[in-house]
Amino acid sequence: MIDFTQQKAEIAERLNRVRLARAKALFSPLQRHLFTLIPYLVHHHHQSLPGYNGESTPCGVKNFAPGPHHFEALDIFKLEVVDAEPPEAPCLDGVYAMGSTASFGQHPKSDVDIWLVYGEELDNVGIGRLQQKSRMLTNWFAGYGFEVNFYLVHQTQFSRDYQSRIHNEWEILGHEHSGSAQHWLLLEEFYRSHIRLAGKPVAWWPGAQAEAGYLFFGDVHKLPANEYFGASLWQLYKGLDKPHKALLKVLLLEAYASDYPRSQLITDAIWQKALAGDFSIDNDPYLLLYDVIDVYLTRVGDTRRLEIARRCLYLKCGIRLTDQQQPQDWRYQQLRKMVLDWEWPYSLVATLDNCDHWHSGELQWFNAQLNELMLVSYQTLLRFASTHSLSEHFKIEDLGLLTRKLHTYFSENEQQILRLNPLWSQSLAEKHLTIVRSSQSQKPSYLYRLPPEPRQFFGEVAINKAVDTASLIAWACLNGICDKHTRWHEYGRSNSRGRRLRRVALRLLPHLENRHWRVSKMDLCQPWHYRKVLLLLNLDYDPTVDWPGQGLMLDILGSNLLSVGQQQVCLLGSIHLISFNSWGEWHCHSFQGEQALLQLISYVAPGLKRGGEKVELDVVSASKKVQPQLEHGIRRLLKQIYRLIRDARDSRTLVQPLQLREKRYGLFFDARGVSYRDLSDVKSLYRQMARGELQQPPQHELSSKRQITVPQVIRDFAVKGILQYFLQQRDGVLDVFVMDERNQLSYYLQAGADVSELVAQLTRHYAFGDIQNLRDRFNFPQFFMLVTEENKTSAIPFGFASGTGQSEF
Repeated sequence: MIDFTQQKAEIAERLNRVRLARAKALFSPLQRHLFTLIPYLVHHHHQSLPGYNGESTPCGVKNFAPGPHHFEALDIFKLEVVDAEPPEAPCLDGVYAMGSTASFGQHPKSDVDIWLVYGEELDNVGIGRLQQKSRMLTNWFAGYGFEVNFYLVHQTQFSRDYQSRIHNEWEILGHEHSGSAQHWLLLEEFYRSHIRLAGKPVAWWPGAQAEAGYLFFGDVHKLPANEYFGASLWQLYKGLDKPHKALLKVLLLEAYASDYPRSQLITDAIWQKALAGDFSIDNDPYLLLYDVIDVYLTRVGDTRRLEIARRCLYLKCGIRLTDQQQPQDWRYQQLRKMVLDWEWPYSLVATLDNCDHWHSGELQWFNAQLNELMLVSYQTLLRFASTHSLSEHFKIEDLGLLTRKLHTYFSENEQQILRLNPLWSQSLAEKHLTIVRSSQSQKPSYLYRLPPEPRQFFGEVAINKAVDTASLIAWACLNGICDKHTRWHEYGRSNSRGRRLRRVALRLLPHLENRHWRVSKMDLCQPWHYRKVLLLLNLDYDPTVDWPGQGLMLDILGSNLLSVGQQQVCLLGSIHLISFNSWGEWHCHSFQGEQALLQLISYVAPGLKRGGEKVELDVVSASKKVQPQLEHGIRRLLKQIYRLIRDARDSRTLVQPLQLREKRYGLFFDARGVSYRDLSDVKSLYRQMARGELQQPPQHELSSKRQITVPQVIRDFAVKGILQYFLQQRDGVLDVFVMDERNQLSYYLQAGADVSELVAQLTRHYAFGDIQNLRDRFNFPQFFMLVTEENKTSAIPFGFASGTGQSEF
């Protein structure tokens, strides 16, 4: 009797051997030996080997037997050959590489993704120990410049029953783990690209079923339409770091969706070629991925996106056709043929090959193209997904995290200072930077990477635009566009103006460059707060230019710089607030006019209050005179304001008097925020001590049957520009407090409501309710559960596991 499963397994094993050989051929000798060690170090657990974290860690891979190539690699790294007997019950079903390894898309710097597949035998403690060992192995490989990411995968991970009980930290959404965002699409990528390094063969061919001796995750042809939405969000998130890779994958999703439900999966194409005996490069998963994209974009007539996709593929491979030293492996001739078919000029190929040295203008253009095209694909997939329900596997908390992170990057807020993805570029610092300001106050200013000579502007495009000069300088400092050698200019202004801009940039650089601020998942689930507040004084308007006095006189007299001399001159002019918040966003806001300082204090108060005691406060003055005095005086005032904001309570109102020019103001601090009033108007003072910016939520009866008191935590969490829901379950009913984008509070009572169903219903409305509205497309609502313990009410992010909140995202 013919064993068809055995026949198919032999074909799959032949393909596996071909991929193993290709992987080793593409790796450098050092990488090849490191790659060989992966299954050995996972199988064995010994104190003489990397990754050892105690004797209680499970180990062993089924059917693994070390060979001469393993012993050779051990000798290279001076590691001992372990003589210990293999465990009687190995904890792993197999070790598998997946992704671009061994494919046309394998870049010299590509990471290696490894799946460690385990079964029911492992308990949570054992899985945690194995996860810790995996992290240790990742660090050991990184010491040799070889990036290996391990993922623990349960043998039934893609079953409905398993998905309903995911709770382990290593299975939750993270920087390298898609969590519940994608399911069958992840499995399809594994099936089409995996390489078995040790353990059971994978039954991935069409019609495969669970059989003894084989690893079977499930049938990818059950791919539901509602998974495309979560998968597209995940690829957009991955695109924040590596947009050229993410664009190819999101285009593949779009191509699959266009043929749904008759999508021709790459997995099937690979199997049909293997069944026909084709194990050539024509049966390469990355080339077939590009072919699917090519056919789709050609069919819809989208030549622009096709051209960018080709450039992404070229850059992903890491082969440089213009480099005479480029090794000519099996991919070289294929790529050369493709470039000829695309009719690319030599200049374009040379530009792509020079990507390590792209300047800021080239990077800005390429990043903008990728971002725009990814959003086009997302919009297409959103329209497709809107006709279906949200995936039952896609957790609302994962959706909230992904959309909040994407909102910080794709926000259309003009005050936000966006980071420039350097991609491959080693250095972005420019010799000259010139600001061109519009004669109209409402028009943006532009930044160019050249000196202010008119003839050099011909054909040049600005590398950035912003609402004011301070934002452009901050952007350049933050992204490494300027350094201590960069010369600054303002078009049409004198050299002294350029020298002043350079001094400002040099003062800002230490505050902005090379700062890595960790943003956790808990940070993104809560209202933002300030982590750094930097005030830039007198850049646009500097009263000290016309002031006849000297700084020494101020020191001797101890004068108030906000009201100097008999004429009560204020030496503080324009103020720019450069801030960094807990969501990872940088902003620059401008405050002008006689009440600029008062407006600034009112504006920063809520974010400072939410920030606790960990906010960095700094002041930089761009004034012509009295720089140190201004910085010291405003810094001291800022710290005093910060202390009062933190100390304010419901039971008391704190007052800070402030002499500003000829007027004396009072700053009032209480639990609701900060307000300021002219103390000369005594009669209206006591009538107007209530907070001005945040409307006080209603305290009166909102229901005909019961009195509703609004918890203080709702006011503390209020953030403008975001819709927030605060939910409280009690006595079979649900209290729903809604704080809208303008901080207006409303309340309603939902009888017999299930919290999870209500949140899911609201989320679906905001995901698919208005798919044509591109503005704030990722600004989804935040949901909080109100929990009362010991007479104190707190707000907990909906569905959030506290044990994973501090992990970086």
